[in-house]
Amino acid sequence: MEVLEKKRIYIVEDEFDLAENIRDILTHSNYEVIGIESDGKIAIKQIIEKKPDMVLIDIKLAGSLSGIEVCSQVKQNVDTLAIFITAHSDQEILEKIVDVDYDSFILKPFTKETLKSNVYLNLVRKENIVNKSNYINVRDKGLIVPLQESEILMLKADGLYTKIFTKDKQYMVRDIMKDVSQKLSSDCFLRIHKSYIINVNHVTAYNSKEVNIDKYVAPIRRGFFRELAKKLVMQMN
Repeated sequence: MEVLEKKRIYIVEDEFDLAENIRDILTHSNYEVIGIESDGKIAIKQIIEKKPDMVLIDIKLAGSLSGIEVCSQVKQNVDTLAIFITAHSDQEILEKIVDVDYDSFILKPFTKETLKSNVYLNLVRKENIVNKSNYINVRDKGLIVPLQESEILMLKADGLYTKIFTKDKQYMVRDIMKDVSQKLSSDCFLRIHKSYIINVNHVTAYNSKEVNIDKYVAPIRRGFFRELAKKLVMQMN
């Protein structure tokens, strides 16, 4: 197994015994558990302050916020992995999480090995993405094209495919947008809609409804507008 530096993990779980058990498993696996919380609002505040490498989140919490809402707010504020842990896998739950930016899903009851392998593989995958060169390979008419990330204007989900836009050309990739976005190493990419991820370095204008990226226009969902504005301010500084 690849050796990872000691990673910091936060647990959001309202079943105390389960949370303690998860902490023991992770601690014995050389991870540092930096917090356990059952209340979603408190958890969000602590996660933003502590900035863990990973957050394990129960979907159904006892407080006013669900795990889905916790995950959404955390992902807007912290660059961290988010793994849902839940006993529920019905269609209603699946439909609720489909538009949420999460990284994995563990169904209760789970074994110690299932937890350890899920945590490890997600951490390694993120580490590999960060360490990759800033280009991705795409196929075009049977040829492999190394595409610089700086050339990418935006990604658009198209069913099981993803359309990649550059100034001069569009490429259709045979992968869902989430998988394509995980190959991108740069932090200049931002999800603004369930079907769009944009390169903020190419934004020419925007408002609360749409974003202009070079010659293209992409819709923006209300919940992503503030994050886009913050990202653009950071890019200018």
